[in-house]
Amino acid sequence: MLQIPEDVNLFDEMVKQAKQHPKKVIIEDLTSSFTYNKFLIAVTIMSKKINEVVKNEDRVGIFLPNVVAQVIVLFSLFKNEQKPCILNFTMGPRNIIDCMETASLKTVLTSREFIKKADLGYVIEEMEKEVKIVYLEDLKDGISAFHKISGLIESRVSRFKKRDSSEVILFTSGTESKPKGVILTHRNIYANIKQVLAHIDVKENDRIFNPLPLFHSFGMTVGSILPFIGNVKSFLYPSPLSYREIPKMIQKDKSTLFVATNTFFNNYAKFATKEQFQSLRIVVAGAEKLKDDVRETYKTKFGITILEGYGATETSPIISLNTPKALKEGTVGKLLPLMEAKIAKVEGVDEGGNLLLKGPNVMKGYLIHGRGFVPCGEWYNTGDIAQIDKDGFIKIIARLKRFAKIAGEMISLNKVEELALECYGESDFYAVSIPDKRKGEQIIMFTTKGKVSTREFKKFIKSKKMSMLYMPSEIEYIDEIPLLGSGKPNYWKLENLAKNE
Repeated sequence: MLQIPEDVNLFDEMVKQAKQHPKKVIIEDLTSSFTYNKFLIAVTIMSKKINEVVKNEDRVGIFLPNVVAQVIVLFSLFKNEQKPCILNFTMGPRNIIDCMETASLKTVLTSREFIKKADLGYVIEEMEKEVKIVYLEDLKDGISAFHKISGLIESRVSRFKKRDSSEVILFTSGTESKPKGVILTHRNIYANIKQVLAHIDVKENDRIFNPLPLFHSFGMTVGSILPFIGNVKSFLYPSPLSYREIPKMIQKDKSTLFVATNTFFNNYAKFATKEQFQSLRIVVAGAEKLKDDVRETYKTKFGITILEGYGATETSPIISLNTPKALKEGTVGKLLPLMEAKIAKVEGVDEGGNLLLKGPNVMKGYLIHGRGFVPCGEWYNTGDIAQIDKDGFIKIIARLKRFAKIAGEMISLNKVEELALECYGESDFYAVSIPDKRKGEQIIMFTTKGKVSTREFKKFIKSKKMSMLYMPSEIEYIDEIPLLGSGKPNYWKLENLAKNE
């Protein structure tokens, strides 16, 4: 039976593994490669430098790309018993400032090279009005021989003091209002890693390929912390948007585990060859529904079965996962060990109900702008409409917010997209709802597919004996679908576009 200790500090857990496997290469990016030993020394030195510049600050902001340096900073803050607040650099200045205010940040750690490469100078200018910006390059330049020697000695002394369990703060994209801070304890994250390792067969010679940024809870937990707790090497790739390069890198690294979103998988498939994906053993899709055409492409073109999973930032993040041994297509798999779920009835929704969860990986609570800390209740409300079948497989029907109320009926926008996929044979359809004086709401559907016949779609809906309420008022062509930093479609932007048109 899986048991999770009450007090966990992720730095101490990393040290336990480093003592057992000092020479194993555990994390890499495009320019560097670290064994446990080298990583531990780097963290020991960096934690001293961070301590010098942000000595008594409880929470420290991180504004960095998906590279090993960010993970070194993360573990340095764990060692210092400080709380990293990982900022989403794709958010735009206003939202980033809201996040900094929500977490009462005084200092943010970043890198000049990153700001220059990502062209974020204008964002930093705005941030500097609110907080102190500390550049890693300056910390690195200030590392003296004393720091190096004491870091080396300290990393070799095996008796570490037992650290207090601390926290990490991530921010939800805040498409409705200001972003919320999600407070995850070290125990939440550690529990989720242990739950995953008990649920799916990950081996110590596996190699994770992680293109997801650390502000994405999956990128953080699975791509950056699980390697050090589970002794599984990880390769960090700076952006999931390099559709041509990523398949080449997977082949070069001989990666065996790969996690992405439906949108990203769809784009990788356009450029990848079967040889490039040959080493992959476990391929997982999360963050948005895996569309049938993408699932089929991976089966026929690459001989890969994509395993669909489900998670939320608030659950550190993984909730359920299909595995090679327990797989049911169209579902997001079974709950991880130690989790409980119940379905609450939602008025007007016939199929399924609101999914409520509890378990050791469920967050401590939210940080709300202007209000402060709000603890999580006994059950975490996912806001997802779901069903659980007799075998324990979970099927996500839609976000509660992804329903339109038309003429008093609750119409699932996901269902509208599924019908479009069935009708036109492609999944490039995105439905939103906007207010309508007559019927309450109306559906507008966007597509990147040229020349779509609305008559054909009407006929198709009729042939399925479905209500004509599923027929969008309009089908609009769009060059490309706006994405959130996590790789999900940005429905909020599409909604605003529909309102303005």
